[in-house]
Amino acid sequence: MSSTLPGAIVYWDTNGTTAGAGGPTPSGTWSTANGAANKRWSTSSAGTATTSSWTSGNDAVFSAGTDATGAFTVTVSGTQNVSSITVNLGSPTLSSGNINFSTATPNVLVAAGSTLTFGSALTSTSNNLTLGSSAFTGTTVFSANTSLSGTVTLAGGTLTLGGTSSTFGTLNVTGNSTIDFAGTNTLNVTTLTISAGVTLTIQNWTRASDFFYATNWTGATPNVMGSAPMNQVTFNGFTASQTGWDSYDNQIRPNVPEARTYGALLLGALTTVFVGRRLMRRPAGHADIPPDF
Repeated sequence: MSSTLPGAIVYWDTNGTTAGAGGPTPSGTWSTANGAANKRWSTSSAGTATTSSWTSGNDAVFSAGTDATGAFTVTVSGTQNVSSITVNLGSPTLSSGNINFSTATPNVLVAAGSTLTFGSALTSTSNNLTLGSSAFTGTTVFSANTSLSGTVTLAGGTLTLGGTSSTFGTLNVTGNSTIDFAGTNTLNVTTLTISAGVTLTIQNWTRASDFFYATNWTGATPNVMGSAPMNQVTFNGFTASQTGWDSYDNQIRPNVPEARTYGALLLGALTTVFVGRRLMRRPAGHADIPPDF
């Protein structure tokens, strides 16, 4: 069974007892297997303790010391259970395998200026996950389709959906946060909740390519704009007062005129031009005769 209690805090470290994690790009394998190549975790935040293989359920910190400042790849072997992940600096990508969050209230904390990329699907035993905080405002990237039927809490920072289809039970926004629709994405949530005074910014959203659906939106009124909580969501290129929640398909989107609206506007403009030309062509002395259509 997966651990249900937080484990020990351990630090990514690829250079043994030498201080630091092993340079700006300390790539390596995340594994519970024995062998020198898998001993990548240290109990010392400075990276000076003897390293060991991963123990299921521990809290992972990237990285030991202060030298892991670049972008690097951590190859996940099989499924690794983790209580939480913290990125203090640098930008690790967790490739291959699967990360499973094994506690009831797991979290991902990424420092400002850093990025943590999940290169493959992640899971959560509780189906819950908290991303960011007021002190950790970096970026978390979901590069694979993610389904969490519990509560995903955005407490700060940016969640990037890298061309994925993601489904959450509840999306609970408790701190100023950003969802980046980088690529072509669909986000489905059963319930959206946004705390009072908090803003959610939607970046890189493209009409007819990106979709944000909520079956329920706590406190929101369909087809209404300009009031809370609708105006707590701002899409790039639009104002907060333009955000609405469509009743016919539960889509959250800015008020973009549909094709029929553009058609009506164009027809109106062409009619105005046509009438103006007819008026200009009427013979002198017949101003009281209406134009002939």
